[in-house]
Amino acid sequence: MFIFFICSLYFRCKSLWCQGYKLIEKDSQLLHVDKLEELFMSEIFEDKTENGKVRPWRERKIENVRYAEYLSILEFKRAHDIKNCGETLRFRKINNQLKLYQTWFCQKRLCPLCNWRKSMKNSSQLKQIIAEAVAREPKGRFLFLTLTVKNAHSAEELKVSLRALTKAFNKLTRYKKVTKNLLGYLRSTEITVNEQDGSYNQHLHVLLFVKSSYFKNSNNYLAQAEWAKLWQKALKVDYEPVVHVQAVKANKRKGTDSLQASAEETAKYEVKSAD
Repeated sequence: MFIFFICSLYFRCKSLWCQGYKLIEKDSQLLHVDKLEELFMSEIFEDKTENGKVRPWRERKIENVRYAEYLSILEFKRAHDIKNCGETLRFRKINNQLKLYQTWFCQKRLCPLCNWRKSMKNSSQLKQIIAEAVAREPKGRFLFLTLTVKNAHSAEELKVSLRALTKAFNKLTRYKKVTKNLLGYLRSTEITVNEQDGSYNQHLHVLLFVKSSYFKNSNNYLAQAEWAKLWQKALKVDYEPVVHVQAVKANKRKGTDSLQASAEETAKYEVKSAD
């Protein structure tokens, strides 16, 4: 038997309604009151993952409303759609586990709520890809590579720099010493803003999957200094860019006992919705 929950989030009045029953906010938690007390024994309404982690719907919706307000001030037409994004959530309860059954997302590119949902989808797909890669090449190893360039000081300069980044990376992956051990990679672009001068810091984060032979001898292994020289060559610049590379290892401190799980943990950085 399926049980449906229809929840509408109203953060301005700090209340939430569920199937006609009001849920009030107390200490940043949503508590069941009125008739829900009898039905749910006053349990806190939370959407949790299979691992028991609470999904931050409230935090993301607050970010969404704030972004919509900014757009409204600037008189952007999309503000209305973004404000109504994820306003109503319909959950299905299966085996005492709440599952999001139906909702409406605005699907706007910079919407915090949509980006968060997209990051979860990407993370799930990424785990499947890593699992398949490990199944095909069980002896393969993972590397985490960061490639940087000089800051851009205007939107136009940033646009040109991003194109150069992509072009240079494609060239880097075709160099003989890189391709001879490269099995695959995951690449993402991150842009941060320097609060002091307002410049943009654009760089690449890459999760590389390489053959085990990569670590065997100097003919296969690339030290960080060599990565930096190859990246400089690919960029065609007169300065040595900052490059960081490290092997992904099992994280025993967190109880991670497999290389695959460690790679998945590292790759979470690749799919985050915001910085």
